[in-house]
Amino acid sequence: MKKIKEFFESPHIQIALAVGFSIIAMSYFSKHILTKPIGYLSLAIPPFVGTIFESLLSKYKDSKFLKAHYWVIAVLIATFLVIVFHI
Repeated sequence: MKKIKEFFESPHIQIALAVGFSIIAMSYFSKHILTKPIGYLSLAIPPFVGTIFESLLSKYKDSKFLKAHYWVIAVLIATFLVIVFHI
């Protein structure tokens, strides 16, 4: 149980789960709810936010700005905005 908790506390795993959820949510909305599919460039915005986090984390590991929960929220907000702007 402790190893599972440590696994999910990793910032890399948290961002990967947020980006995965983002991709699934956008594809569901694009296919089933929206009248017009979301374009490829718009679909890439939330994963790009996750990529920026990973690149900054590898360079500045101890920065207060690079807490995983800030970036998870940023990925989810980007997902929400992409969906809302395509309604």
